[in-house]
Amino acid sequence: MRLRRTGGWRVRSDPVRGRRQALREEAGYWRDWIRDRGGRWHADFDYRFDPESEVEDGALRSVLNEAGADACILDVGAGPVTSVGSRYEGVPLKVVAVDPLADEYNRLLASAGLEPPIRTEQVEGERLLSRFGAEAFHIAYARNALDHAVDPVVIIEQMLAVLRPGGYVVLRHRTDEAIQQKYVQLHQWNFAAREGRLIVWRPGSETDISAQLTSRAEVRCYQEATDPGAKADEADPGWCVCLIRKLES
Repeated sequence: MRLRRTGGWRVRSDPVRGRRQALREEAGYWRDWIRDRGGRWHADFDYRFDPESEVEDGALRSVLNEAGADACILDVGAGPVTSVGSRYEGVPLKVVAVDPLADEYNRLLASAGLEPPIRTEQVEGERLLSRFGAEAFHIAYARNALDHAVDPVVIIEQMLAVLRPGGYVVLRHRTDEAIQQKYVQLHQWNFAAREGRLIVWRPGSETDISAQLTSRAEVRCYQEATDPGAKADEADPGWCVCLIRKLES
């Protein structure tokens, strides 16, 4: 695997190389999370396994306000248990959760004797259209997942393709997470909100998603602090949140 340095960190010249090991490490993280019932993130564990949990993500709630509680939601890169929630305003949600490591996660859950409210299906983000077909969902959601991809731009395009016209892609990622994590394991891409535009980048590659989708979608991107009322800074840049509304063909 070829590595090069940027800002004192080693960055893979090709994000595909070393991916097998990184995927093993990702599975190991979730193995420990399942074994320890979330550990220090026990509140997240309890939320995901609660069949009565209400949607917490403010961006997702804003979209559901428009789409309605009967909207069908695709959670991309969901991990072993979706973080979307099980209900919206008390109404059970229709959620399809997918992840490229789902089979391994389901084995871990079975070994731990755990049954998730919504089971994750093994589907790669690059193959959403072939698996589900066009216009299958009202909302496609990803939280801290696409920065792990070989090419997140391809997955964003796939998420848009499986939406009905007027539907939304909702993306929530830690701002410039690859920098924050020093490009270790699967952290090979950065998401950033720049003047309302979504930029996906890494050394040697940068895509303005807002410009790429200009004729097919309305894109709104903004910065959100980790804690309400807090101010994002270099130590904690907060969240990059993006709402992409698919236009009529």
